[in-house]
Amino acid sequence: MNRETTIYGQLMESIRNKIISGDLKIGDRLESERTMSEKYGINRMTVRKALKYLENEGVLESRRGSGTYVSKMPLVQGKLSMDDSNHTLSLSALIRQRGMKSTRVLLSMSRVLPKGDVAMVYPEERKVYEIVRLSLINDRPYALQKVYIPCSLFNDAERFDFEEGSLYEYMQDKGHKPVRFRTDLKIERLPEEYCKIMQTDRNKKYMLFEYYGYETNGQILEYTVSYHDPEYTKFSFESIVSLDGLG
Repeated sequence: MNRETTIYGQLMESIRNKIISGDLKIGDRLESERTMSEKYGINRMTVRKALKYLENEGVLESRRGSGTYVSKMPLVQGKLSMDDSNHTLSLSALIRQRGMKSTRVLLSMSRVLPKGDVAMVYPEERKVYEIVRLSLINDRPYALQKVYIPCSLFNDAERFDFEEGSLYEYMQDKGHKPVRFRTDLKIERLPEEYCKIMQTDRNKKYMLFEYYGYETNGQILEYTVSYHDPEYTKFSFESIVSLDGLG
């Protein structure tokens, strides 16, 4: 039987979810084995087994004569799929769909002159907004995003809370939400200025996604450069090949 389908497995998952949701925080003391046994109608050996597994994972810590405490966030289970079908969801929504804690930090936001690749994407724009955000999974840095949107269409972006709010909700409110996307994937090192923020070293390679969001008329509304930790990320695509003329 799969461990997670057993009674102690269900208790383990319940404790993990309480930690992820914030109901239990790092340093909090859990209820006693006896209390949990009576509360959930299971024997104390089952409770003890669940707690022991979580201790082995490093999520819980047992202190003699004091009790059992939360010591760290649970590890991410599986990976996030970053394929084209998920563009309608924000990164935070994708993380929450997996039952994990999502946190986003706005690192900077400013109007800048388009340069390099950004100038190639927006050749007619005098200024674009550059929005730099950090996404965390269970309080661990996961992705760093640099979003560029044209000031000519989005002239009051400073008034929107991009730390808590969705970029696409803002764009929809302004009447210019992307309906078609293109994604380019590369494997690159993180820019050195972001290594400390991402808590990584210069040699680690990240999955670099370049997103292009288009309006119905073909105008580009969004250009995003997003560095994702490959430990938590997967990318899939479908290729349709005609066999006519082959053989």
